[in-house]
Amino acid sequence: MKAMESSQNFPLVGQVEVDESYVGDQDDKALGRNDWKKKIMVVGTEKLEKGVSRWYGRVVETASKGNLGAFMLDHVDKDAKVKTDFWSGYKGMESHFPNLVRKKSGKKGENFKQMHWVIMMFKSWVRGTHHSVMYLQPYINEYTYRFNRHKMKEGIFENLMRRMVDKPPYPYKEFML
Repeated sequence: MKAMESSQNFPLVGQVEVDESYVGDQDDKALGRNDWKKKIMVVGTEKLEKGVSRWYGRVVETASKGNLGAFMLDHVDKDAKVKTDFWSGYKGMESHFPNLVRKKSGKKGENFKQMHWVIMMFKSWVRGTHHSVMYLQPYINEYTYRFNRHKMKEGIFENLMRRMVDKPPYPYKEFML
């Protein structure tokens, strides 16, 4: 999983959507953003005419301007046409991303359909394959690696083997940090 981390050499370009989402156990009693059992994940997707070509995700402590901005600076090209919602964490990001547009998210993310589809697919993959996870970021890295190379059917295994050999050992005790 460590070998599947993003190199951050290929930022999202063109039409990009950024939003945050909660990942974790279902809690019907939780109200709003205050559920301590869930992790916050910020997501950026690169859109094509008929879908999403690539995505990146990161677990963040809070959906603050600092955390969301750091993600965007790491994964989104400054000239991309970025669309976000009106969450206060995106306020002022226009200084770094001049083509940023803030739009109402709509009921169940209807104005960000493709991005929410990718988020939903990630959550389904975690629930269906792993059932639940304690350390979410390595699973985001794995899903990102697979998703972003979905057209690279031949060579993906060799690419991953090369990356694994190039990376130093990663013991489980470091995984838990």
